[in-house]
Amino acid sequence: EFLGDQQREGGDARMTLTLFDTHLTPLAAAVPIREIAPLDVSTFEPGGMTALYDAIGHTMTMADDFYAEHKPDQVLFVIMTDGEENSSREFDRDRIFGLIEERQRSAGYEFIYLGANQDSYLVGQAMGIRAGRMVDWSATPEETAATMQRVSRNVRAHRRYAEAQSPVMFSPEFEAMADLEGQELADAKMAYVREAKRG
Repeated sequence: EFLGDQQREGGDARMTLTLFDTHLTPLAAAVPIREIAPLDVSTFEPGGMTALYDAIGHTMTMADDFYAEHKPDQVLFVIMTDGEENSSREFDRDRIFGLIEERQRSAGYEFIYLGANQDSYLVGQAMGIRAGRMVDWSATPEETAATMQRVSRNVRAHRRYAEAQSPVMFSPEFEAMADLEGQELADAKMAYVREAKRG
């Protein structure tokens, strides 16, 4: 659903996808989103432990390489897990915190953290992710679908916002931008920026 929604959005977006449990499985590295094959239940086979920090660290390395060569306008990470870190070997929390904090500050990377079976707000903050970008979800089919639909709206809004970072995400005002175009989008963006500066 997320992939199809982003493909319908159009534009020159690229997608990197890393699956992880005890091991990492990169499925795509900066592939034009229109060329990504449909994802289905066979794409995601749970198993093993949760090497969350290694997955973030290695995927960030891929993003850094692409960024250094192509300088894209936006880099957005969506980190989704139904378990807490418990098996990374190369990256620890402090290193991930430093990487995320530095990329947000110097390169304008944006991060969203989706966590089930945990307090995703605390976990996301402990990794250095800016406030307003963490979402708790329940690992049920219905809740997973609803969460991904909401995330996809926010990603569409972020793409339409057309800046490296958005002041706030997951607010009704920001999500509304997912459906606007032209002058309506420009007006909503100006109002959103004014409100974000006030609040």
